[in-house]
Amino acid sequence: MRDAQVVTASVPLDFRHYCTACWRWTFPVREMKTFLVNAAKGGQDGEYQLYDNRLNLIASSAPGNVLTLLSPREQETLSYAFSHDNKGGIRLLTRYISWEKLNNFDGVLLRIHTLQEGVRGEFGSITIALMLMWLLFTSMLIISWLVILRMVRNMSELQTSLEWRAWHDALTRLLNRGGLFERAIAAAGECERGKRPFAVIQLDLDFFKRVNDLHGHQSGDRVLSLVASTIASNIREGDLAGRVGGEEFCVVMPNTTLQEATAIAERIRVRINSREILLCNNTSLRISASLGVSSSEDRAEVNFENLQSIADRRLYLAKQSGRNRVCSTG
Repeated sequence: MRDAQVVTASVPLDFRHYCTACWRWTFPVREMKTFLVNAAKGGQDGEYQLYDNRLNLIASSAPGNVLTLLSPREQETLSYAFSHDNKGGIRLLTRYISWEKLNNFDGVLLRIHTLQEGVRGEFGSITIALMLMWLLFTSMLIISWLVILRMVRNMSELQTSLEWRAWHDALTRLLNRGGLFERAIAAAGECERGKRPFAVIQLDLDFFKRVNDLHGHQSGDRVLSLVASTIASNIREGDLAGRVGGEEFCVVMPNTTLQEATAIAERIRVRINSREILLCNNTSLRISASLGVSSSEDRAEVNFENLQSIADRRLYLAKQSGRNRVCSTG
């Protein structure tokens, strides 16, 4: 049909079941092209194409010979769609094809939109609006997720901070009495089950009340903080140190014999006594400490509270013996 540049339509005339004549109309292809071009000027973007039932191109609204041809795969996809419906639309990569079968003609009319044309049209406006709504809701979901994530992270950090404050002394940053006792009892139980030694050091600063009376409580707090850092830097990994009273400290040492604990206590005593402490009023002082040491070797059982009581008794023996010393017997 396309080689002849005309389309011929014929209708047989039937009279009493006999074909008596045939009406025939001939349409030049260029006139059909003109009709499609005029239809395209009605405000609808895209290229109009008229096909017969075998998907042979009859006419197109494209200017000149610039045609948008269908690939074999696209023709196969459209043929399947034509066999199941009278009109519809299909997206093929960057093109959108809307189609509709014609009445009294065994063919189909296609309107082909490029992506740019689709955006300019009514359908494109709706698509853009939907995409903007999708982006808005997606952004809201992402922002909500980030806000919730930040809240959870802040709550986790707050929980960690509160937990640390619950178990530590704010001034010395060592364990407080409750935190030390709970962990020490657990460590003692592990040593008892494993039949390993367990030692405790009890430490008290000598004449600490004089520091507060002569230099003020701010200077006393500085002394406590520096003594705590000295203790923490002279114990081993796995040992526990805590402040159990005003100027009284306790060190818990799992897997440690009495001899080893006494050596560590002596090292702590020497470091404390040899440190020159600069106070807030531009004066300095030295301070000493008395220490008592106990170990599970002294008793048949590993009981932290009993060993702490023994170390405390030996601490006061050290004070009675002249202070600034370590006592591991008595």
